[in-house]
Amino acid sequence: MKPFKYGCVVGADFFCPRPVLQNRLTEYIRDGQNVVLVGERRMGKTSLIFAACKTLKGYRMLYVDLLNIRTVSDFCNRVATAAAQMGKKASFGSRAMSFIARLRPTLSLDPENGMPVISVDTRTAEDPRSMTDVVSLIERFAKEEKLFVVFDEFQEIKKLDDSEQVLALLRSRIQLLPDTCFVFSGSVRADMVSIFTDPASAFYKSALTLEVSNIPDDDFIPFLLRRFNSGNRKADPDFIRYILEFTNRTTGDVQQLCAAVWSTTEDGQYLQESNIAAALQDIFATEGGQFEFQTAKLTRYQLKALIAIAKFGGEKVYSSEFLQRAEMPSTTTLTKALKRLTDDRLIYNYRKSYRFFNPFLRAWIVNRGF
Repeated sequence: MKPFKYGCVVGADFFCPRPVLQNRLTEYIRDGQNVVLVGERRMGKTSLIFAACKTLKGYRMLYVDLLNIRTVSDFCNRVATAAAQMGKKASFGSRAMSFIARLRPTLSLDPENGMPVISVDTRTAEDPRSMTDVVSLIERFAKEEKLFVVFDEFQEIKKLDDSEQVLALLRSRIQLLPDTCFVFSGSVRADMVSIFTDPASAFYKSALTLEVSNIPDDDFIPFLLRRFNSGNRKADPDFIRYILEFTNRTTGDVQQLCAAVWSTTEDGQYLQESNIAAALQDIFATEGGQFEFQTAKLTRYQLKALIAIAKFGGEKVYSSEFLQRAEMPSTTTLTKALKRLTDDRLIYNYRKSYRFFNPFLRAWIVNRGF
């Protein structure tokens, strides 16, 4: 079995401990203090939440993944289904159904895992006010058990029609549960910041912020060396540092590259930087089709801007040198290109420098010799 996992919630030996963050999160949950987990994509926010949950004896977690919701009924479905799947009690599904009867729910089973799935009638759930029904469901469970609620990818609510009304209704009900902790996790920093720090937002100053950033090298390097050793591969700290720098120290990307290195090397092998090239080719073999699709959708100047950032870095993009390298006719053209690339989540702005959401896309562009 590979000693590295990525793209999913990890625990046990696959999870690099973050005691300071984990202790603070569990403290907030016990105190009923709402908290915002902010961090870039693939930083391990969800794994941190599940690790904290395991240490909270007597608490039950209601975990709601809001990724790619597009309508209010999507939100209602996610909350109701999460409630139906909470724990292992078969009665949870029927109870959840009864609490939201006005939304005409139907219960089915997921063919892949056999877990209950609740779908509400879209005709009754299109009105943002229907959200109060599913929040009432949370209130019912919170009265019966020690509960904390996790809304993962919470920034997706901003994509809904009437999102401001949706946020206002949600906030008006959440504030009635002062003893229940709500954890709002999000990976689009700008959207999360606007929700919780904009004075015009219904959620303004409604939760404390907990930053989930890079795992310190002093913790991550020994952890990764131990994982390689458990897979009978040997490496030194400099090799791990190279991987960390290549991936901008993004936890999930680090684990993915380490997994590819492990898969493309031999039992007992001593790992060196030269092994990275084969690992990247392994990643390109599985993700290259996606990269082709993403770049094919871009206009001429959007692609030129992306290539320039991949080759020359994302700092000082408005300098005359960068504009010349990117073959941009004007700063206006570059601004439009950067906005599209940011909106499509190909790049993001990090401390006045543009970075790739996926470092392997950057490596693929350089490797292809665009």
